[in-house]
Amino acid sequence: MTVLPENRSPQTDSPDSSADHIFHPELPRRAPAIAAILLSSMLFAAMTVCTKALGQTLPAAQITLFRFVFGALVMLPLLRHPRAELLGHDRWSLVWRGVSGGLAVYLFFLSIHHTSLTHAVLLNYTSIIFAPLCSAITLRERLNGRAVGAILAAICGILCITRPEFGALRIGDLYGLLSGMMAGTAITTVRKLRRTETPWSIFFYFSLIGIPISLLFGLSHPMTWRLSPSVWSLLLGMACSSVAAQILLTYSYKYVRTSEGVLMSLSQIVYTAFAGAILFGEALTVSTLIGGALVLGSAIWLTITQRP
Repeated sequence: MTVLPENRSPQTDSPDSSADHIFHPELPRRAPAIAAILLSSMLFAAMTVCTKALGQTLPAAQITLFRFVFGALVMLPLLRHPRAELLGHDRWSLVWRGVSGGLAVYLFFLSIHHTSLTHAVLLNYTSIIFAPLCSAITLRERLNGRAVGAILAAICGILCITRPEFGALRIGDLYGLLSGMMAGTAITTVRKLRRTETPWSIFFYFSLIGIPISLLFGLSHPMTWRLSPSVWSLLLGMACSSVAAQILLTYSYKYVRTSEGVLMSLSQIVYTAFAGAILFGEALTVSTLIGGALVLGSAIWLTITQRP
C-alpha cells in the first residue's frame, strides 16, 4: 500500500523514516533521496496494481497474509543486529501498532478489490486527516483552527468521492475509508513509539502481528497455495514492490523534510489513476476529481503547516 514513512504517511505498512535527523539542503545525497521518493511512489502504485489483479483469483486475506509473511522474513536477519533492536521495549504499544496497521492493510486490500484504484488510494490517504483526531484523543494534542478547517474540507472531499446514497456507502469505498481511519490510529501509535523504538522494530511487529490477523480473516475464505506461475509472480511483485518502496523511503527521509517527502509521494495518486484507467478501464468522474483535490489539499495543508 499507499505509502509514506510511518510518522507521516497514510499508507499502513511503511517503516518510520528518521524524522529526528536535521535537514541540510546542501547534503550531496539530497538528489538521490528525492529520486528514491519518486521511485518508491511508483513501486507503491505497482503494489496496488498487483493487488487489484490478484483480486480476481485470491481473497484479500490471503494476499495480506503473503505480504506480512514476506515482510517478517525480510526483517529476520536484523535479529542479529543489536542497533536494530527488533524485539523492542514498549511491546504492548508495538502489538497495538501491529493490530491497527494490520487491519488498515487488510481493509485497504479489500477496498482495492471492491472499488477503483483511485478511490482506494485517495480514501487511504485520509489517514493524514484522521491522525490529528486520534492524537487529540490519545495524546491530548490540541487541534488548532487550521487543522479543524482541513479536516472539514477533507470530509467534504470524502463525500464527493464516495457519493453516499440515502446514507449508504458503496462497500469498496467504505473499506477504503475504514482503512484510512485505522491507518490514522496506527500513525498516532507510531508517533508515540518513535520516542523509544527503532523503525525496524515497529515494522517487524507490524508484519508479525499482521500474520494472525490475516489468518483470522482468512477463516471465512478458503486459501490454496497451488497457484499458477502468473499468480505467484503477481504475489512476489506485490510483496517485493512494497518492501522495496519502504526501504527507499527509510533512506530518503534522512535527507529531505517530511513535508517535502509527503508532497512528492502524492505522485502515487497520478500513477495509480493512470494504471487504473489503462489496465482496468476505470474512469475518473468529476466528483472524484473534486473530492480528491479536497482530500489531498487538506493533507498538504496539514503537512506544510505542521510544527517541527
